[in-house]
Amino acid sequence: MDCVHEVFEEQAARTPDAAAVVFEERGTTYGELNVRANRLARHLVGVGVRRGETVGVLLERDAELV
Repeated sequence: MDCVHEVFEEQAARTPDAAAVVFEERGTTYGELNVRANRLARHLVGVGVRRGETVGVLLERDAELV
């Protein structure tokens, strides 16, 4: 069984320009979302978060939450 992030990476590679998230009138493509997710992952690793650790995220309810 694949992990969610692996399935997402595969989808982003197949359809980078397809809409991944649409909230109200704003949308984000799989490619854009993948870039943002990777940036966040690198930041978390940079501040010492290790694989398997839980990280809390507090954001307003909008497309950024994804």
